[in-house]
Amino acid sequence: MRRVLIPTVAAAVVLMSGCSEDVPGCGWENRPKSFPIEGEKRPVKIRPSEQHPGLGGREVTAALPPRPDRDAGPTAQALYDLQEKTLDMVGELGEIEPGRCEGGELALDVGDTTRCTVIYEDVEVPWQVKITNAVPQGLGTPYGIDYQYTARPLKTVVLAQEVYDWFAWEAGKNGPDSLSAPKEPRCDRLPKIFTAEPGRDTGYYCQHLSWSCTDGDFDFEWSDVPIRVDEEGEVRVDGS
Repeated sequence: MRRVLIPTVAAAVVLMSGCSEDVPGCGWENRPKSFPIEGEKRPVKIRPSEQHPGLGGREVTAALPPRPDRDAGPTAQALYDLQEKTLDMVGELGEIEPGRCEGGELALDVGDTTRCTVIYEDVEVPWQVKITNAVPQGLGTPYGIDYQYTARPLKTVVLAQEVYDWFAWEAGKNGPDSLSAPKEPRCDRLPKIFTAEPGRDTGYYCQHLSWSCTDGDFDFEWSDVPIRVDEEGEVRVDGS
């Protein structure tokens, strides 16, 4: 299941800094009806939701044809696996098909790497496949070799709706009255589908309303958090 990682503890610290329910007049319910807010307001309002987003493993498997058998060869099997990994990474079913590996086949010596692709909704998704082990099968003269490999995304596919849905779930998963939930969550208006490089910020942001209070005197500001992709291809919405 694809995850968008959001720092709940960090958000709770920000939202509750300078104020708690133990301070008279400083609870969230005591905020004024209208108030100035420092910072830029992002255009997309996120409605909190208790519905968990993402795909389950069975959904991914059901969306693909049967896995190729041993006779199809390691390249065909790897391209099938990369389709599974891509759907899991994207987090939403869509038109998907195998691409190709550079040179037409995987380089199969241990330590070799090959660039292979998958096509998702007409977007090319590149992966680096590295052979980590080759295990002969059978006694005496082997009848085959099982290849073990790792696959690293060279680009991540990001869906706008996926980011919105995960931020909505983060805001609503503990119910509407949760103190740790992001308040007034919003995001940039993201492209419907785009690619991003692992380990980089996407250049887009989500945000929540942070506040402090002293003796009933509130201060509010929009707290931006970058949408980025970590080295493993996971989309993150956090400030680290």
